[in-house]
Amino acid sequence: PPGVSPFVPSCPRLSPDINELNLPKTCEIDFSDQDDLLHFRLLICPDEVGTRLVTSPVGQGYPHDPPKVKCETMVYHPNIDLEGNVCLNILRWAT
Repeated sequence: PPGVSPFVPSCPRLSPDINELNLPKTCEIDFSDQDDLLHFRLLICPDEVGTRLVTSPVGQGYPHDPPKVKCETMVYHPNIDLEGNVCLNILRWAT
């Protein structure tokens, strides 16, 4: 969210990247622990369907290693498997 100030020494690029997020109105980011920017949840509320919850723990290798994105809400999508794991190829394309 705008104004995120905690600095993650092991991941110095994370705070600026979070501050530069420009999420649409249908998305909301949640840091349950404001001092831990490596773990957050993304709430996606598209108008035509229900709410989707996505977790994205960021590893120590960020930005060289992509975050581990997992859809916690059961969704049928060609790029999301039955356990909620997002296809890695789509993550590489988006970065």
